[in-house]
Amino acid sequence: MLKKTLFLFFYVLSTVVYAQDNNMKGRVFDESGIPLPGVAITVKGTARGTITDLNGNYSISVTKGQEIVFSLLGMLPQTIVYNNQSTLDITLLTDKKALEEVVVIGYQTIKKSDLTGAVSVFNPDEMKNTTVSGTVGDALGTLPGLMVRTAGSPGSEGKVEIRGTGTLGPSNPLYVVDGIVSGANRDFNFNDIESIQVLKDASAAAIYGSRAGNGVIIITTKQGKEGKMKIDLSSRGTAQWLPRYNLTNREQWINLNDLAFSNANKQPANHFDGNTDWQEEVFKTGWLQDHNISFSGGSKESRYFISGNYQTNSGTTIGSNSERFTLRSNMSTSRNFGENLKLNIGENIVLSNYSVNELNTNPIIDVYRMLPTIPIYDPNNAARGGYGYGDGSRDVTFGTNPFAREDFENTKNGNLRTRGNVFGELEFFKSLKFRTNFGFDLSNDKHEYLRKVGYWAYNQPTDPSSLNKNQAQYRGLVFDNTIDYIKKFGKHDISAVIGTSYQTSNYEQIWGTKNDVLVSVNGYFTQLDAALSNPKTGSYQDNEKLFSVFGRLNYTYDEKYLFSFTMRRDESSKFNPVYSVGYFPSVSAGWRISKESFFNVPWINDLKLRANYGILGTSNIGPWDWNSFITVFPQAIFGVDQNIATGMTQIRLANADLKWEKMAQFNGGFDATILNNRLQISTDFFIKETKDVLTAMQIQMVTGNNGGNPVVNAATLKNTGVELTTTWRDRIGEFGYSLGLNASYLKNKIVKLGYGRDEFTQWDTKSIVGHPIGEWYLIKTDGLFKSVEEVQAHRSSNGTLIQPNAQPGDVKFVDYNDDGRITDADRQHCGSTIPKYQLGMNFGFDYKGFDLQLQFSGSFGFKSFNGPRSGYDRFDDNSNYRADYDPWTPDNPNAKDPRPISGDSRNVVGNQDRWLENGGYLRIKQIALGYSLPKKALGTTFSQVRLYVNAQNLVTFTSYKGLDPEFLNTNIWDRSYDGGAFPNPRGITFGTQITF
Repeated sequence: MLKKTLFLFFYVLSTVVYAQDNNMKGRVFDESGIPLPGVAITVKGTARGTITDLNGNYSISVTKGQEIVFSLLGMLPQTIVYNNQSTLDITLLTDKKALEEVVVIGYQTIKKSDLTGAVSVFNPDEMKNTTVSGTVGDALGTLPGLMVRTAGSPGSEGKVEIRGTGTLGPSNPLYVVDGIVSGANRDFNFNDIESIQVLKDASAAAIYGSRAGNGVIIITTKQGKEGKMKIDLSSRGTAQWLPRYNLTNREQWINLNDLAFSNANKQPANHFDGNTDWQEEVFKTGWLQDHNISFSGGSKESRYFISGNYQTNSGTTIGSNSERFTLRSNMSTSRNFGENLKLNIGENIVLSNYSVNELNTNPIIDVYRMLPTIPIYDPNNAARGGYGYGDGSRDVTFGTNPFAREDFENTKNGNLRTRGNVFGELEFFKSLKFRTNFGFDLSNDKHEYLRKVGYWAYNQPTDPSSLNKNQAQYRGLVFDNTIDYIKKFGKHDISAVIGTSYQTSNYEQIWGTKNDVLVSVNGYFTQLDAALSNPKTGSYQDNEKLFSVFGRLNYTYDEKYLFSFTMRRDESSKFNPVYSVGYFPSVSAGWRISKESFFNVPWINDLKLRANYGILGTSNIGPWDWNSFITVFPQAIFGVDQNIATGMTQIRLANADLKWEKMAQFNGGFDATILNNRLQISTDFFIKETKDVLTAMQIQMVTGNNGGNPVVNAATLKNTGVELTTTWRDRIGEFGYSLGLNASYLKNKIVKLGYGRDEFTQWDTKSIVGHPIGEWYLIKTDGLFKSVEEVQAHRSSNGTLIQPNAQPGDVKFVDYNDDGRITDADRQHCGSTIPKYQLGMNFGFDYKGFDLQLQFSGSFGFKSFNGPRSGYDRFDDNSNYRADYDPWTPDNPNAKDPRPISGDSRNVVGNQDRWLENGGYLRIKQIALGYSLPKKALGTTFSQVRLYVNAQNLVTFTSYKGLDPEFLNTNIWDRSYDGGAFPNPRGITFGTQITF
């Protein structure tokens, strides 16, 4: 009823306003003669417009000679010139290019409409206004089934986890760039990306076999297109800053500190004379610049794309900055040798140079560990470097002065990397294609660490100056050969690929270090020959090899029935030859029910049901983990001449029976396109279970093992989830909009830990069979004691006084096991560290050259431990305090916070739930407004000029009291513990995009 009312409203409005002009009526149909509601009808050069009603009818006022445009998403627009027709019926043709959108699924492309696996497609246009400075995965936070955490400091890389934790080792997905397995790290130019596909289930990812257990992210970079040279230029600058703690100033701190000393029956401390706002001094406004230029074009036979990028990040704290240069070149050319033979050759080469001055301290912790009474520079410490820090006779803190540490420690890392591929293809009879592809990834890494003489903390040991230089080389090579067959005959559509892949990787590292570095008038020397004592050197090498045979068959009958089978055989050098081979099959099927003759639902344009099952693998171990380690460390003295003889001994026991982790996954779902292709819906349900999970197993050192815990196949992990993707796109006249919502639910469970273990304990979490990994197990609190009577009333069931040393104002702990004492045995389940729900939203609007983008992301259903709050709420070990700390006193019996006690830890034990908070959040990741100059203002030189402004991370809805609820912790056992993680900066970007 509401739809009919709206259509009637628009119909009446359009006819009333333009009644003075001629009126044209008619109906709009699709190719099958079915009426099309919601078709936008506009008169060019005017504000007039209307839409068709539920039966395809329209009526519009128009003047002779004016152009009328009929448009509907998913259909080809049609323009007619009005010539005094009183009625005109229009037939809109299907936009087959839109319907035949293809996705890359590994060694093949497939129409998205024929896809039977779970694949999420990311369009870089959704992030065209922002700069990605870490991994490419940092931009994928709105896709369903992905948990993305980013790090805010220069050089830091985030973490992407697809469909939960399925392994106890590294869980990073596999990145495939232009068909070559390669990283997409901080040295990757995001501006070069054409499209990103995320393969989430076994059917989609099985072609990559043993490397696909954590999912696959396929990146396709931009290619040249036929036409004259196109020049794209973009430049953007981002001002960034960090959120801040609410900490005390000098006077507030002294008052709380004196109260803590008084409660401990001590005389107040002798305070320093400084007045330092450490956040104001350490945090700064950073400036991130990204400048990109590309040249592309070509003929029908040959195409080229060349790009260059420069990015620099000054950082949002003292002590760190980064710089990056990248250059990309890809070219391809072809020649026909008759009608049935065609040769294609091409290359894709990227050169990148990345350098970063690393942080040596954690300023996010330092700013609250240092006291506001301590100055940055202290002349009393001139003999120790001249910086201020704690003093045992005055204000005591073991906090680090970040200015001092960043001055006395310098860490520089640099990376020069060349990667890419060259390929050749022979196409026979337009249905058979042989492709040979050689890929390479060559990297030269340099590390330099200089320790100067100086002090940055109280009670710091005296260390000599030292210099460490480290150089590493990586060489990864891959040689792929595939045969691709595509044939359509009658109602049968077949595509198949078979191939082999041989990959080798070699990593070598050599290092040297010496003490007592010489100093010149310009500072410390940075060559090892300029250091005088205690020389040490070392080196090691890692080698890996992987040989694979794979194949995939896709079959479609009458566009209704879809079938796919994939098999891959991998043989890896990381396992004992007896167990080195793994087989990874998958099978999938789909039914496009909307193509059936009995299916007659006009408002559903396409409906496809699909399901698949397959097995993927991972080899989350080092290259030598199945071998025992020998050391040449032991020495003995023999004979009259007391000769030193070097011996050898085994220091690490190893497990020669290691085998592949195998992850079996079932996925079922449906894809639907409805309401004249405006609304697209995809839903997936999956069950993912990983068996023989590789994990280090602790054994007693009396066995002779002293080189780390040996790896075993032990645990079984299970993840179950549901994912939903919805997108609504429409255009009404010159106004276009899109609304996207992605949501997912995840349940993690440990099925087995192996070797008789029922649980694994971290100090703040437990991982128990039948439960998720790393649940919070803490001592619960029950407010504060307000009186002596409450202390005396807090007893166990047998009458034992539970906290005999407690006084009014102290924390009341729950005696969970009722033994009359508060011990570690009183820890109990307090919540999950793993988000159950993920949410992503993308909204886009455009009108007459203006475009507006909004991107949201959120996580819910978990708790986070606020580590910094547990630090600045302590009074037993001096730090700064919370400005809104509300201490209990006899005059403030209803206080929110316990009484501070200097040197007493009774109220601040770290395993209590007082600092456990709801970690859920909803964040507006970006709000961007852009304007493209009209074509008529550009002349013949420019084809596009666009200006935009973008705000990032400015608004977050959360009850979490830390700096950033979206913090990064890579430890799977307590992933939601905020230990002073570097927060995501807030920022505003100003940019321009120009196309010649």
